[in-house]
Amino acid sequence: MNKFVLWLFRSTLAVGFCLSMTACVLVHSSSISESTGGGSPINATFSDYGLVHLTAPANLTADANAALAKQCQSGMLSDVQTELSMRDWFGIVQYYTVTATAACK
Repeated sequence: MNKFVLWLFRSTLAVGFCLSMTACVLVHSSSISESTGGGSPINATFSDYGLVHLTAPANLTADANAALAKQCQSGMLSDVQTELSMRDWFGIVQYYTVTATAACK
């Protein structure tokens, strides 16, 4: 009987751990400028956490775009694209990641 209880406890613990490591991932993508030809590709990524869909990070996109501008000495960017992905754990904790790419002219 003790072996069965121990096995049941371990199985429940393993299933609980596996469920806590899984999450839904949502991806939202947008383009804020048109492609106007070539240039050297640059990118930036910023991440932060939110709770219960009530507190979302405020400046992820602005920070990513500012990082793009810092990487381009001329300051002329084209084909700027941002992608927001959100990983959601049971509706309690959200992990937001913004990835921005552009071409520096």
